[in-house]
Amino acid sequence: MSTPPADPPFERALLEALPRIRGYVAALAAGGPGAQDADDLLQDVAAKALRYRHAYDEGRALVPWLRRTALHVVLDARRAAARRPAGLEPDAEPVAPSEPSPAESGDELAGLLDRLDPLPREILLRFHRDGWSVARIAASHGLPEGTVKSHLHRARRRLRELPGAPTS
Repeated sequence: MSTPPADPPFERALLEALPRIRGYVAALAAGGPGAQDADDLLQDVAAKALRYRHAYDEGRALVPWLRRTALHVVLDARRAAARRPAGLEPDAEPVAPSEPSPAESGDELAGLLDRLDPLPREILLRFHRDGWSVARIAASHGLPEGTVKSHLHRARRRLRELPGAPTS
């Protein structure tokens, strides 16, 4: 009887990390229009991570990279749901898809971020854009980790509540 080949290190690390980000994916996906099942989104995160594994820097932690990937997967799913006419099945082709250009999306996001208070905005950007851990952000700002987590939660909630924020 032969033994199955060992999983490559990236795949093994990915399998170990996915349960750790499931709650994060569920929190991102919850509530918004076009909300999807967290397990479906987690599967999409895993697929995207495998597809873009070449972009992962093995010298950095995998979980923050997966969180950023998850954020993009959820935002992509929301944009797709927003383009889909009411009553159209998810597998059907959307009518006249129109996606904002990266510049438009970036300008809209920058405008929304500018409406946050400076510290929560800084913490949100360090976590999502730069991939910093909560511990690293806490150390750099001289704050307890729980405070950093609170700022992250409130900043995300504030972004969702802002007028002009995407509803999807």
